[in-house]
Amino acid sequence: MSKCYLLLVAVLSGLTINVSAQTKVAPVKSDAIVYTGPSAAGDSKRDNGDFKGAIVEYTKEIDKINTEALRIIKLKADYQKMSEFDKMNQNQEEINKNYPDWAKLYYGRAVSNITLMNKPVAKPDIDMAIGLDNTNADAYYQRALIINSKENRENACMDISRAVTLGSAKAKIAFDDNFCWNAAQVHYKDGASKVATRKYDEAITELNLAISICPDSGNYYAKRGQAYLGLKNKTQAVEDFTKATELSPSHPDGFYQLGLYYFNDENWDKAFDNLTKAIALSPMNYEAYIMRAQCCERQNKQTSAIYDYGQAISIRPNDAEAYYRRALLQREMKETGKACKDFAKASQLGNEDATEYLKECTK
Repeated sequence: MSKCYLLLVAVLSGLTINVSAQTKVAPVKSDAIVYTGPSAAGDSKRDNGDFKGAIVEYTKEIDKINTEALRIIKLKADYQKMSEFDKMNQNQEEINKNYPDWAKLYYGRAVSNITLMNKPVAKPDIDMAIGLDNTNADAYYQRALIINSKENRENACMDISRAVTLGSAKAKIAFDDNFCWNAAQVHYKDGASKVATRKYDEAITELNLAISICPDSGNYYAKRGQAYLGLKNKTQAVEDFTKATELSPSHPDGFYQLGLYYFNDENWDKAFDNLTKAIALSPMNYEAYIMRAQCCERQNKQTSAIYDYGQAISIRPNDAEAYYRRALLQREMKETGKACKDFAKASQLGNEDATEYLKECTK
């Protein structure tokens, strides 16, 4: 055997040993997806393009839980039909609970049917998926695509909006393309009109629709908070007013409504702070000055109250209320001349109580 041959064998042997050693030290990594939960078999087949097989697997698991899932869906649906008063007396924990593992089964079967162009069959499954887990952005987006039509644009917008809120970038594009906010504004105006006529339950229904379409509008939450307050649901009202200030920090409505709430709750400090923020954002807000002045009175800050009534008068010089209230404070502070002058103006503008106090000025 030649020296060259022996050298070649040695080199090849060393290379084999070296490769073998490297293989043991650095094994090949696997990127295989690990499927878990009841939907695992269906998800695996769906992702590998076997949509009919996926439907079979999803159906096997759905059959095990369908009866209980339908009961839960009915429970949630019945809750939505209740008045706001009745809702407050329900078991919120059970109503708000989500079932993501079950929802994935219905969603997976729906997507498989959508891919196979069986959209009518997919729609009930998408509804079930959303009913069981209201945090699934993809389910809302897929349902919007199924139902979107000229006649059903509003409901599609609601689903797209929900998907946007839950973080779907695809839904955001669809929302902008469909000009969904126009529909929201119609519901907002109807809701505001019903708040004004004290039809609070009806108002909340309309404002819920507006918020479903445009959940980033602080004005919608502020108005719904007024409706909840009309129904004596203080907890929900404060949540909505606070949400309004968070979503629209440059708009006065949320701060003004919080100011009124805390004033009626006799929390003068919080009332003053929120009314001050409302005034800073809307310096011509007559009602905010009137309410802040009354807040100052409750805190024995008469000078500040007189200042706010003066600001209100500069905004509405023909409104009797501010003149009358300022006159009462001036009378209390023994500033008779100023008080009589304001009583006279308030009386001239039709305030009968001011007319009675004015008699003191003529004695």
